[in-house]
Amino acid sequence: MTMDIKLFPIKSKGKYGYVNVKGETCIEIKYAYAEEFIEDLAVVAMDDYFGFIDKKGNEIVKIEYDDVYDFVEGLAAVDKEGKLGYVDVEGNVVVTPQFKEANDFSEGLAAVQLGYKWGYIDKKGKFVVKPEFFDAGDFREGLAMVQPGGKVGYIDKLGNMVIEANYDYGKKFSEGLAPVKLKNKYGYIDKLGNMVIKPKYYEASIFKEGLAAVEIMEKYGFIDKNGEVIIHSKYDWADDFCEGIAAVGIEEKYGFIDKEGREIIPLRFDSVGVISEGLIAVEMEGRWGYINSKGEFIIKTIYDRAEKFVDGVAKVIFENRVKYIDENGVYLGVKSI
Repeated sequence: MTMDIKLFPIKSKGKYGYVNVKGETCIEIKYAYAEEFIEDLAVVAMDDYFGFIDKKGNEIVKIEYDDVYDFVEGLAAVDKEGKLGYVDVEGNVVVTPQFKEANDFSEGLAAVQLGYKWGYIDKKGKFVVKPEFFDAGDFREGLAMVQPGGKVGYIDKLGNMVIEANYDYGKKFSEGLAPVKLKNKYGYIDKLGNMVIKPKYYEASIFKEGLAAVEIMEKYGFIDKNGEVIIHSKYDWADDFCEGIAAVGIEEKYGFIDKEGREIIPLRFDSVGVISEGLIAVEMEGRWGYINSKGEFIIKTIYDRAEKFVDGVAKVIFENRVKYIDENGVYLGVKSI
């Protein structure tokens, strides 16, 4: 089936096109810019204008926009002459460009800025929460952070202020809790607005896999949803948990820990990516390669840059050229020339 074919953007003589895993040209090299396919559509540009094509090279979203953004929940924001609207995956303009700013859709609604105020529209472009906020976040778990005045609170999808605007700042809900800031310290509230973890952290991330990274005295550790310290604050940097491990750093060296705080991958890398399909991009002495979740090298550090694996393929830069590799480090016969 055509849509299952993997295609990759390449650059030749200043123009972009697409080839398959054998390096055969499948979409003519004629674009000024081209991105990887996400599902069945890819962003391309001609003469400083952007649109989307399918894997047959058909122009699905007309190449007439000043900028385009990724499809989320079936719609993509597009910018025409400084006004933003939305198109669907068939290229139909479902929301006429009219907004100053427009976020991705989340849980069926999108935060948009009309004039100086933010509100929320549905996928038909109808305001379900009128624009009356100075700032507005995306919906997560049925609630969204909004700023009606100098403080922030949370509304539901009907626009009801379910958590009063009493906070200096608030992040999105995750696993039932949201970090909020009061007097320069973060704590966590539940969906009823109860402060279940008192504000005492200089920085606080959302909960992932039951744990959240928090900062005390310029060091990071992890707490559980009861506010209990699970991993003591000793790291200069800490990322969220993903697939049971989290990236951490001390003095610009990075590795990974498990949920008990055990250092399962030593902090010896200059930079690390996220785990994806069982592999992690890592940097040592200016070169990138890939390790598994045990810290074992699967692909040696030979690349100038390395991105995460998606559907068994990763984009790498080698000798200033874009190439694609499989999970064994074998080139797919695709490269920019």
